[in-house]
Amino acid sequence: MCNLSKGVEEKGIETGIIAMISAFKELQIADDIILSKIREKFGLTQESAETYLIKIS
Repeated sequence: MCNLSKGVEEKGIETGIIAMISAFKELQIADDIILSKIREKFGLTQESAETYLIKIS
């Protein structure tokens, strides 16, 4: 995969993660459940999942 398409793919995944976190927060889902779900769905480490959660907060 070329660098451009890899970058586009990563940006799309990031956008999806952020949208998912925002939706969970609107539903007042607890942060620990949000972390668990995004780790499960996107195969993230605890540290990277927390980074996305902090971006939204």
